[in-house]
Amino acid sequence: MLDTVYVHIRHTNFWFGEYGLCDKSCNDEITIYSDANRTNKMGYFDIITHISLAYLYNNELDLEEDYEYKKEIEEFLKGDSQIVYDYRYPRDDEGLLYQVNHFAPLNKNNHKPTYIYMWTKLSDELDINEIKKCVKILIKEFFFEDVSNVQFLDIPTYDETKNAYDEIIDIFKD
Repeated sequence: MLDTVYVHIRHTNFWFGEYGLCDKSCNDEITIYSDANRTNKMGYFDIITHISLAYLYNNELDLEEDYEYKKEIEEFLKGDSQIVYDYRYPRDDEGLLYQVNHFAPLNKNNHKPTYIYMWTKLSDELDINEIKKCVKILIKEFFFEDVSNVQFLDIPTYDETKNAYDEIIDIFKD
């Protein structure tokens, strides 16, 4: 039985928003571990808010080329579901090596997904509390556990985050 899980957030942009240097994130990739030493990786997920999906739908997807994907996004945005999972399954034999090792629905070829997106309407943007809420839902959904504690790994200090932010801003000046 798990009491605590540990989360690593992949992108520094999350921390930019968390420290108030820019708008909060609407899309974050996370890795969940059962231990602080990262010896047991439980899963890797992408959490996407409805705001991010609406932007993707309206600005980045092609009507013909991405028709099915746009249709899925539209159904979620217009529907009553607060959370939907979007699964990416192996495309070839090499992809079979990357199937998740936890519970997940099988496709018609009896393959597990290689990647899982959590689409959420629980919040417009993501912060520490929203990530914690989503992680608890993911752990319940895919590991059948109720965790009470979600700890973050590699939390940068404000100064580290501000320096990284300033470096990125400097690149785009001029």
